[in-house]
Amino acid sequence: MSDLAPLFAQALGFVAMAVGWWAAAQRCDQRLLRGNLLSAVLTAGHLGGLGSSLGMSNQLVNAARFGLAQRVRHRRWAHLFAGVALLQGLALAQRPAEWCVVLGSVLSSYLLFCCRGDLLRWGLVGVNLLNLTLSVTLLSWSGILYQSVTLTLLLRSLLKPRPTPISI
Repeated sequence: MSDLAPLFAQALGFVAMAVGWWAAAQRCDQRLLRGNLLSAVLTAGHLGGLGSSLGMSNQLVNAARFGLAQRVRHRRWAHLFAGVALLQGLALAQRPAEWCVVLGSVLSSYLLFCCRGDLLRWGLVGVNLLNLTLSVTLLSWSGILYQSVTLTLLLRSLLKPRPTPISI
C-alpha cells in the first residue's frame, strides 16, 4: 500500500489542479470561493502525501480562509488570517522565495474578506504571480503550469468583453 501513496498523492494533485482551474474561470464570486476551497483541501492532501508540512499547513489555512470568506466579510478576519500567514512564514519559511508565498497569503486574506468582483480577481492575479515566484525558484514544473494557467484564466475572465444591456 505504501508504494501507492505517492501515486495517490500525485493523482490528488491533478484533481486539485483541475478544480482550481475551474474555480479561476468562474465569474460568480461564490463559485470562485467554493472551487478554491475544494482545491485547497485537495492540494493540502497532495502536499501532505508528498511530505511537505509547510505546503499542507498553508493549504489548510487557505481552505479555512476560502470557506469563511463565503459567509462573512469583515476586516478583523483578514487581520487574523494575515497574522496566521506571517506566523507560518516565521516558523516554516526556509528560503527568500517562500516569503513571496507568505506575502501572497497575507494579500489573499485581505482580498477575500474585503473585496469582490473584478477587484478580487485582479488581486488574485497578484497572488498567483507571487506564488509563481516560488514555483520558478524551486523549478516546480507542476507549480509553474498551475500558476500560469490560473493566471491565464483569471486574466481571460477579467479582460473578456461583457455583454452590454441594450437601451431602448
